[in-house]
Amino acid sequence: NKGEKIMYYIFDLDNTVIDSSHRQTFVNGKLDLDAWKRDNTKKNILNDSLLPIANIMKSAKRFGHHVIVCTARNLCAWDLNFMADNGLRYNTLLSRPIGNDQPDAELKHDLLINYFSMMGVPLARWVRTAVFYDDNQSVLKMARDLGIHCKDAARLNTELLLARKVRA
Repeated sequence: NKGEKIMYYIFDLDNTVIDSSHRQTFVNGKLDLDAWKRDNTKKNILNDSLLPIANIMKSAKRFGHHVIVCTARNLCAWDLNFMADNGLRYNTLLSRPIGNDQPDAELKHDLLINYFSMMGVPLARWVRTAVFYDDNQSVLKMARDLGIHCKDAARLNTELLLARKVRA
C-alpha cells in the first residue's frame, strides 16, 4: 500500500533463527572457527533445528516486509537447502565472503552499509525502519550505534521457549 513504510527485518542465523549448537566448539570461551568450518557438513547442517525467532522471520516475510539474512557464516548449498526446506524465506542474503576474517560486528556493518548503499536507500531512512535480531552482543552494539532497533536473540528465544512451555 502506498502509505505504508517498508520495514526491514534483519536476522542472524546461528543461535538466532537456527540452532546449530551441536556443531559449535569453544576454546577458552571463544568459538573455534576452524572446528566450525570442519563441522559444516551436509550431515551436521541437516541436524540443525529452528529456534522460536524463525517464526518471527516467517511472519515478517508472510506479511510482505523486507527480510534480510545477515550472517557471519560462509554459506554453502546445504545451508540454502536447509533454509528452503524449513520455510526460511528472505528477500536478501548477506553472508561472509570466503577468505574474509573480519570480526562479526565489523563484517555485518560493512555488509549492511554496502547493501543499502547499492540499493540507493539512505542510512537515515533504513535504520529507522529496521529491526535487527542477533545473539552477538558486539553486533547488537554496532547496530544500536547505527540507530537500528535491536532484539537480543538469546534472551528473546529463551522467553519464547518459556512462554511455549507455560502454554503447553
